[in-house]
Amino acid sequence: MSEWLSLEQIRKQQRMRRERVIDAMESGELPFERRGRIRYARVCDVKRWEELRLRADAPPTRAEVHHDLLDLL
Repeated sequence: MSEWLSLEQIRKQQRMRRERVIDAMESGELPFERRGRIRYARVCDVKRWEELRLRADAPPTRAEVHHDLLDLL
């Protein structure tokens, strides 16, 4: 059995504006179901959406190659 979160619960959990969550739902980034006037998303879909957002927003990391490994390049 899946757990569901309302749009308001998602907004509070993710600490973002209501409009941002609605945009994600409307664009298909965050699958949802509408029951009457209230939108709901499964917890697993919210987690996946959060992981994708955090991965996409992360700045690229740059590291130097250790001098002992340079001959492998």
